[in-house]
Amino acid sequence: MLANAKDCPICSGTGFTIETREGVEVAVRCSCRHDGRSEALLVAARIPPRYAHCTVEGFEVWSSDVGSRNLQSMAKRRTREFVDCYPRLEKGLLYMGSVGTGKTHLAVAALKELIATKGAQGLYVNFLELVQQLQMSFDGGGASREEILGPVTEADLLVLDELGAGRLTEWVRDLLYYVINARYMARKVTIFTTNYLDSPQPPRGEPRGGEAPGGYRPASHDAAGPDRWQETLADRISERLRSRLFEMCEVIELRGEDYRARGSSRGERRS
Repeated sequence: MLANAKDCPICSGTGFTIETREGVEVAVRCSCRHDGRSEALLVAARIPPRYAHCTVEGFEVWSSDVGSRNLQSMAKRRTREFVDCYPRLEKGLLYMGSVGTGKTHLAVAALKELIATKGAQGLYVNFLELVQQLQMSFDGGGASREEILGPVTEADLLVLDELGAGRLTEWVRDLLYYVINARYMARKVTIFTTNYLDSPQPPRGEPRGGEAPGGYRPASHDAAGPDRWQETLADRISERLRSRLFEMCEVIELRGEDYRARGSSRGERRS
């Protein structure tokens, strides 16, 4: 590596060169940046060991339903294009789908590869764990609010996993707005995953055909108890944040059987 990467005659200090692959220009990390920095960046990204095996190529396209397989193939292809085009892109990714369809696998795979091949300063954050850390900070038993949220809002590339999960109090929604708006205003690239879709879905095991009864709002409850239809993403995080997410990200929907359940019956591992 050059003593000063800014002196590199290949990339002129940008850290990237442009190559043409199959007729498409992609940004590639310059050879002047190949050193031990990638390993340090991977450690700093806080990727859980359970996801250490995740790669884009290792994402398995499998489902008993043809439509689900097509969505999985498209998700894998768009993730590859996202990685190849980084940092020459303006939008992040929003993976939407039910449990066990591979959303976290693809999100982490993209993060890992961008750190390893393009030196991206990235961070993995599970939203529920972020909330728990902040709650602990109020008791003085951990890091301060600024120490917790600083890396989340400032990382060049963030994976925010499990968006909309857990009990969403007003305080949690305000926290979510703060994180998303800070990254939106700074034009930071973010990859989100969520188990909630953009339209009401029947509970697992019920047919998908048809729409929710006229005028139905999944978040509402009547005297008989919760409606049987699952909530939408907007119900979970508010219409305002849903709108901002769709401006920040390309939406990628995933469907299919739960890979964890399938893998346990076959002795496989899948995220």
